[in-house]
Amino acid sequence: MKRNLLTSAALLGVMLLNSCEEPKKIETKEEPYSTISTVGDSLYILTYGGLQARVDVKNGGRLEALSLNGENILSGKDVNSNNWGTSLWPSPQSAWGWPPSQQLDNLPYAVISDPTEIIIRSQKDPKQGFVFNKTYKIDVKDTSLQITYLIINESEVSQKVAAWEISRVAPGGLTFYPSGEESKRGLLAPLTKDSADVTWFEYNMETIPEGVPKLLSDGKEGWMAQVSNGLLMVKSFEDVPTGKYAPEEGEIEMYANPDHSYIEIEQQGKYVELKAKEELKYIVTYKLVKLPSTVAVKIGDTELLKIARSMKK
Repeated sequence: MKRNLLTSAALLGVMLLNSCEEPKKIETKEEPYSTISTVGDSLYILTYGGLQARVDVKNGGRLEALSLNGENILSGKDVNSNNWGTSLWPSPQSAWGWPPSQQLDNLPYAVISDPTEIIIRSQKDPKQGFVFNKTYKIDVKDTSLQITYLIINESEVSQKVAAWEISRVAPGGLTFYPSGEESKRGLLAPLTKDSADVTWFEYNMETIPEGVPKLLSDGKEGWMAQVSNGLLMVKSFEDVPTGKYAPEEGEIEMYANPDHSYIEIEQQGKYVELKAKEELKYIVTYKLVKLPSTVAVKIGDTELLKIARSMKK
């Protein structure tokens, strides 16, 4: 990340009064579906087969936590009050500068629907005129979380944009993705290693450079993976042809916070032109597994790579 989003009165009435209360289940119409529960007036929780996704509708509609049997892989508000969980930004950053739009990134989203999936909508960004829709759903066929993003151009003019998803995780893990065609850029590029046509980044606090520790890269196959504390998370998305992402950006990006508290694993979709009132759809699927103790979490490990590829949606 470069330095220098409500419900009707009827729905609100079924929410719990504060986040200390036990989640209240919202009955689904058919089975099997993931259960959907609420905590207070902010958190929605989707649960199925040990997988749990927590969505904070009052704070940018972010994916606050993604857990398997109680183990969360995402970095939270307690680590950094601004940069936590998973966010969506419009790309390129050069079109809006810094900080991100409050309407898209931090302010409350309206809940549109919640029987079997959570559909939420942002406020309108006053600078670019974008509105975000986010749909969260657990696919019970393979116990994966699917997030469908819509970027809607509510301005009166055409403008080009790409979807940019940022997930924060704890430092100290291993990140990898299939290598693309273009040269890697950024201060983190020299810290990566290529093995078996895959780019690997093994976090080492001592080697993180000063400045803005970024990686901007091309990718292949449409996935990237993160291993943290024995959990393997694979994000699947549409592969972007080389050079079809936003200018001065990358299909795959990473950022290591200089205070060594978290890292960001990021990917971007195609850079396209949206006419007034047109929308761009971008789908990301998350799968989370506990690695067997026999699997070596190290650069180039063939068994680790085999498991990650098998999780690609």
